[in-house]
Amino acid sequence: MSTPFLEYVVLHCLHKLNGERTIYSIYHLLSGKKSSQTIQDAHLFQLTKFFKTYSSITRNHFDEIVKSLVEQSLIFETDEQYYVVTETGLETLKPTYPFLSFLDGWHFQEGELFWERLSLLVQVASHLTEHEAKYVPIQRNRHVQSWVKSFLRQCGVPRTKLSRTLYEELVAYFTQVSVIDPAVVVIRLTGFQAIGLTEKQANDTLGLEPTLYHYQFYALIHDMMNKIQSNRTSYPLLAIVLSDLQTKQPLTESTKKTYELLNKGFSLEEIGKIRNLKVNTIQDHIVELALQIDSFDITPFVDNEKINHIIAAKNKTTSKQLRYIKELVPDTTYFEIRLVMTKYGDEQ
Repeated sequence: MSTPFLEYVVLHCLHKLNGERTIYSIYHLLSGKKSSQTIQDAHLFQLTKFFKTYSSITRNHFDEIVKSLVEQSLIFETDEQYYVVTETGLETLKPTYPFLSFLDGWHFQEGELFWERLSLLVQVASHLTEHEAKYVPIQRNRHVQSWVKSFLRQCGVPRTKLSRTLYEELVAYFTQVSVIDPAVVVIRLTGFQAIGLTEKQANDTLGLEPTLYHYQFYALIHDMMNKIQSNRTSYPLLAIVLSDLQTKQPLTESTKKTYELLNKGFSLEEIGKIRNLKVNTIQDHIVELALQIDSFDITPFVDNEKINHIIAAKNKTTSKQLRYIKELVPDTTYFEIRLVMTKYGDEQ
């Protein structure tokens, strides 16, 4: 059996972390844990593309991957739950996978739901064309089935033309794909008298290692969602499939409550007392707000002069560890550094 591509993904993420977070921060990233820390780390270490891209991973499975990487001398432990990539590991990371540039787990967290809708819609449209009403839905999710029924009532395309229109939009997308073989998705589509393959059947047919197939499949789904979102007029039907699957992710519930109180004029200390939470937790919420809301103003929490000093310090060090920045800007707090790194971390 070939080496799981998932090992490459974990190794890549670990290299990005540079020993500054525990190994389990990667587990939370891949599984899509919606905690302030995981969300902030995904952005801070430029790992957003991998967010929630292997939601089915278990803790035991992840531990097995870490054990395998250690046994292959690709990583070594520097402290409890802290690992760094070895020279051998860096050699393993040299091969590049261009399809990963299309992966965008953070913005397209609803990729699986998009696929479920699309695959059922293709099946339904195909059977409508053949006037065949008796078939087993390829997707058993009741919510997805209800969505497709609603789509048929509201899409504005005659049922006799639905299949052809949908086919033309899919062909328009797939014919401009070059980096990823469209077959990773196409062979899983079900139509009239044509049953799509399961994920396992698809990776066996294409001769791909299962986790490599998994990442190619979702990279293509994410790219499709991105192209549809960017050019809705070219994909009017597919745009409806995507319409309520917004890329802007909602705030965590706890952060929403903090935001409501913040907008009423309460200070962080007052919000902490009202909500019976530590000020540090409220600060986590403020960092999340800065991350999620483009227009969120951080100057009430850190003045412009400090912002400039922190950005300058950030540009002088390659480490993402806050203590190195604090050494260069000693009159600032870790909260202020986190806030600035979140808001301006990608700027040079």
